[in-house]
Amino acid sequence: MGLTCRDVMVEPDQQRTILPEESIATAFNIIRESKARFLPVVDSRGQYVGVFTAPTLMKLLLPRAATIGLNSDTRRGQFSNLSFMTLSKADFDAQLGRLRTEKVSDNMSNPANIPVAAPDTPVMEGIYLIYKFKRHVILVDPGTGRFIGTVSPNSLLEHVFS
Repeated sequence: MGLTCRDVMVEPDQQRTILPEESIATAFNIIRESKARFLPVVDSRGQYVGVFTAPTLMKLLLPRAATIGLNSDTRRGQFSNLSFMTLSKADFDAQLGRLRTEKVSDNMSNPANIPVAAPDTPVMEGIYLIYKFKRHVILVDPGTGRFIGTVSPNSLLEHVFS
């Protein structure tokens, strides 16, 4: 049998996760500390619920007026330049403070944009999913729905191409 996604995955103990009821401020701290680009969202039983991403966090830190017109169908908002807006440390802290009341579960990525596979998925299919979605592949046990790990371009390079 050929390589599977399990063979090249980032192990769950190396992949930071977050609970859906945690705040966006908590997600910010985890992303900052771990330098992660995304956090798999798992419930208290380890079941995969979704993904919270660093780009979503960036959107939430922007002033609401700057995101008017942004949606999943377009990459450009109404403003082409935000240089007229300023952000001090106090402004940033206030914005982050506001995010202490917003929950991760209310700000997860669209599930249709997140590739999910079983751990025994052939590695070539995992590579294809990374290419197609331009994201890491989330590995979920098909029988239990539990989060197993992730496959990333770096994990592929580390395990396969070295």
